[in-house]
Amino acid sequence: MPKILIPNYTRSSFDNYGVSLINAPAFWDRSFKGQGINIAVIDTGCDREHEELSDNIIDGFNFTNDDDGDPTNITDYSGHGTHVAGIIAASNKNGIIGVAPKAKLLILKVIGKDGSGDYKNLIRALNFAIEWRGKNNEKIDIINLSLGGPNDDKDLKNVVEKAVSQNIFIVAASGNNGDGSEITDEILYPGFYKEVIQVSAIDEQLNPVFFSNTNINIDFLAPGKDIHSTFPNNTYSKLSGTSMAAPHVTGAIALLLNLFKTQNIPINFEQIYLYLASHSLFLNGYSSKTQGNGIIKL
Repeated sequence: MPKILIPNYTRSSFDNYGVSLINAPAFWDRSFKGQGINIAVIDTGCDREHEELSDNIIDGFNFTNDDDGDPTNITDYSGHGTHVAGIIAASNKNGIIGVAPKAKLLILKVIGKDGSGDYKNLIRALNFAIEWRGKNNEKIDIINLSLGGPNDDKDLKNVVEKAVSQNIFIVAASGNNGDGSEITDEILYPGFYKEVIQVSAIDEQLNPVFFSNTNINIDFLAPGKDIHSTFPNNTYSKLSGTSMAAPHVTGAIALLLNLFKTQNIPINFEQIYLYLASHSLFLNGYSSKTQGNGIIKL
């Protein structure tokens, strides 16, 4: 079974900027903070007791062999999943706020202590997210995948198509194997599938980050360098990677869905995608293989 990996990421110590850069506060000022939106974070687990996340985590499931395979134990041993979750929905109890601070999170752990997983568990987690229902029969609206594998896979493609057919948005990191050249393509799945919104990274100065993968199916750029977010044991850390860029887009979609649902606007993939594409900032000097539609802006 093909392996999946979280893209390599690095720690640093610079100020946070991502939430403001994509203009999320403009939606908060109109009282759209992700209320009523449910997001599956398929990753390394999460610190479900973190002060910025505990109120927003509604459920979780462990698909790995960690902790004797206990399905209820979503302990995050690397910090990656906790960091991603905070970018999406940190609640601002102690000064860290996610893009959609009132969205709810379903934590699905598919990457274990050793830092790797496989397509089998990723497919299981995707199906779990599709079929999940909350106490009031609510369903998942968005799936965030800050991970990927190098191999195309029929079963993976099928479950992605199944999710999208049920009006679930899938956002994925493009990967961190870039060589700084648009000539070469670097591809991770499921991000490369056209049904998935594939995201690469920029820094605070709006420069595409050299490590970001480039390919013909990149959709957007988002902040992914020196991002300040939640970390296990009620701490915080600053990480870099396309893994950090993808949840900015996930959070942005949550705000849009909150707006559309509140105003009773019919929701479909094309409508949300068109909004994002039409509001994005396209960078001069780079092709769509680097930036897709450009930097995400709300």
